[in-house]
Amino acid sequence: MPDEEINLFESVIHITEERDKRSLEKALVGTLSDFIHFDSLILLRIPRNSNGEYLEVASSIPNNVFQDKLNIIPTEYGDQRIERDDRIAQCIDNNKVVSDRQSSIQRTLFPIAVNNVVTGVMDIYGYDSSVNTDKLINGFSRVYSNFLAIINDNEHDTLTGLLNRKTFDAQLSLLLSTAAAAEKNTMSSSENERRIDKNDDTWHWIGILDIDHFKNINDNFGHIYGDEVLLLFANLMEKTFRNSDLLFRYGGEEFVVVLSPSTELDARMVFERFRKKLELFDFPQVGKISVSIGMVNINAQEHPTTLLEHADQSLYYAKEHGRNQVCNYNELIKSGELKVRKIESDIDLF
Repeated sequence: MPDEEINLFESVIHITEERDKRSLEKALVGTLSDFIHFDSLILLRIPRNSNGEYLEVASSIPNNVFQDKLNIIPTEYGDQRIERDDRIAQCIDNNKVVSDRQSSIQRTLFPIAVNNVVTGVMDIYGYDSSVNTDKLINGFSRVYSNFLAIINDNEHDTLTGLLNRKTFDAQLSLLLSTAAAAEKNTMSSSENERRIDKNDDTWHWIGILDIDHFKNINDNFGHIYGDEVLLLFANLMEKTFRNSDLLFRYGGEEFVVVLSPSTELDARMVFERFRKKLELFDFPQVGKISVSIGMVNINAQEHPTTLLEHADQSLYYAKEHGRNQVCNYNELIKSGELKVRKIESDIDLF
């Protein structure tokens, strides 16, 4: 078998080895860079509940090249949303390849479709199109799309469409192992250098969100309207949190958010923003509801069980002290409202 065919075969294997959507996106972009020539490549995704009004950057080569190539929509959330320009709209609406020459650079856009619905766009600049390379891009796109459909089914909660508990467990383990590796790499540095390398004020944060009095909703209105509340609650989460934050349905009326690196002040602000938006939202039949939130920063030295226990402690403090509020585990410990509970092992929790 020729070397080129072997490399192609190995690249397909590499793409299908990925087990989460974000890694799969990076694998697609990296694989294409091995087989086609271009100046820059930007993979765009259409987020759920955006109504196609904007897109997000999934991956790009070079990094951050999208800042020069595309129009960024300023948002109050601090994340980066990409404007749906005429060429992107044409590619999405027609589900067809679009080519355009901008000044001296050729721009080619390939639609990414999952189950015949366009979910993203591959925006390539400086690409010399040919029959063979076009087939190659379309082929890799189809492999990516087919595998993405499988991952979506495996990762997401059936009712709300948010990531499920199994995915949360995997993502938390990955975050902790990545953070531990980063700390290990800086161990040879002086204490001051380590403090500079790792911004001590910036962390990933876990927030556990629990809908207040949800049992009453099921009892008074029935489970159909209870499910509607869960679905609308999840939709509001997707519209309110940043595109870099990870959103999960943990079980029942309980949800989990993993915030991208944020200061303590910013993390509280993000959770408060959602709490206030929910407080103002009118649910059909049910009316107004509220949410209690417990938050804690993700420390690489902590066991996942311990982190969840700390978030749970702050959540139950919020429940027991009036509900409809955000409680920070760190603040509760400092103030003496909560005491540190030593967990000897996982078995002690059951």
